[in-house]
Amino acid sequence: MDLLLAARDGVKLAASLFEPATPNGHAVLLNSGTGIPRQFYGAFARHLADRGFTVLTYDYRGLGGSDKPRDATMEQWGRVDQASMIDHLAALAPDASRAVIGHSLGGQILGLADNIGSLDAAVLICSQSGHWRHWPAGRRRLRMLALWWLLIPGLTTLAGRFPGAWVGTADLPSGVARSWARWGRSRHYVCDVQGAPLRPHNADVTFPLRWMSFTDDPLAPFDAVEAMRPYYPNAAIERRHLAPGDLGTDAVGHFGFFRKSMPRRAWDEIADWLDNRLRQTGRTSSLEEVSACPHRTFSPKSKTASAG
Repeated sequence: MDLLLAARDGVKLAASLFEPATPNGHAVLLNSGTGIPRQFYGAFARHLADRGFTVLTYDYRGLGGSDKPRDATMEQWGRVDQASMIDHLAALAPDASRAVIGHSLGGQILGLADNIGSLDAAVLICSQSGHWRHWPAGRRRLRMLALWWLLIPGLTTLAGRFPGAWVGTADLPSGVARSWARWGRSRHYVCDVQGAPLRPHNADVTFPLRWMSFTDDPLAPFDAVEAMRPYYPNAAIERRHLAPGDLGTDAVGHFGFFRKSMPRRAWDEIADWLDNRLRQTGRTSSLEEVSACPHRTFSPKSKTASAG
């Protein structure tokens, strides 16, 4: 089911809700990678729904079916859009324990949401620090330097948006592209406009966190992923760095885990892990904070129904 949900600041965000035939009492928010439309995660989300999870995917502002304000930034994706979707997930599945699955950027921005501590578990797939020094010396490091210092600033200035085809994503709004490049040039990566670390709520990530990366991923090498571990000092991290063969496939890379071709046993492993952890740590329906959605512009009756 496709939805149009209001962010806290009134910006409308396109979302898709995947509802299980037999709910298992768990709900999952899926944070996309940079410039990746929510539809890319549809097969994975449907699989989780078949396993009993309620799943909510969405497009950040400036992308896909969401509103496209001219002043959109990457910080807003985490601080406003992600936080708003956590609120909506609680309203849509008020009695469920709740988790987030973050792909790439989707795992980098957890600590920007002021309500991230309301969740009970997380899975991060290919989430890394994008600072160029974490890439192996040589051609790959030079490519990252060129991306942050030349490609994004230059093409964004010329086109008014960053042409995402250069990195295999959708086009990015200029403000988002410029903030992304600023992050990549800073040793702190997620940083404010002055270059200082931006970690407002990272300490609230105190739940179990499964963190996966892959040996054939050129966009999230081992050292770049490891560099992000200090971002979540209070999380109970379970780290796995896997070869494609470990998942029963020949290639995973940065995007392959969510493709339809991924062996279902890999997705089932995530579903099993979430079910186990959420049963241990999950909340109950007695929680008052999930009783209603705080955004006046949304109610279940305002769902825009279509094939999800």
